[in-house]
Amino acid sequence: MNEKHILGFGLLSFATMISLILSGCLHNYEPVISSIIADPNPVQPGSAVNLICKASDDDESSMMKNESLDFSWSCAFGEIQSLDNDQNAIWIAPEQPGEYSVSCIVSDQFNGVDILTIDITVE
Repeated sequence: MNEKHILGFGLLSFATMISLILSGCLHNYEPVISSIIADPNPVQPGSAVNLICKASDDDESSMMKNESLDFSWSCAFGEIQSLDNDQNAIWIAPEQPGEYSVSCIVSDQFNGVDILTIDITVE
């Protein structure tokens, strides 16, 4: 009976050790948006602005280094056109001059998220 108890403790310790090792390898780093480029800025009313969201995900030291990033664009005014949920989008400026905001949310498949907003002037 003593031997079974020791064997059970050994398996539990081994499983705990493997779990700790794997959890260190499976750490998910949040994606990081370094910038959003808007060209042109400022823009004429009703014109198109090309947007590029520069983002990275520093999971190189883990087993998650091949995860993909999804890009989601939003604005309160004007219109966003993004075909593939990728880093590129087009914003159609509203007809009224002013300062407008466009946001990009970048997420990875393990629920890591970053968001950045850029202001674009319509004149």
